[in-house]
Amino acid sequence: MKKIDQPLDLSSVAEHRREDCANYTGCLHEASALLWPSFSCKNCDRYIASSLCTIDSYERNASPLAWEI
Repeated sequence: MKKIDQPLDLSSVAEHRREDCANYTGCLHEASALLWPSFSCKNCDRYIASSLCTIDSYERNASPLAWEI
């Protein structure tokens, strides 16, 4: 996980996040606790594929306003 100093645009999330990772929720909590504006999973060595995806892309697209907070 790498800190990003600017919030991601909704269109950039798929490029930077690996929501199918078993560690994604932990990274999300860590970034939130550290008050990071955003983070990227690109080139992360902690990636572990998980069969449980935390947020399906259709759910993210269904309510874009919820992700603009």
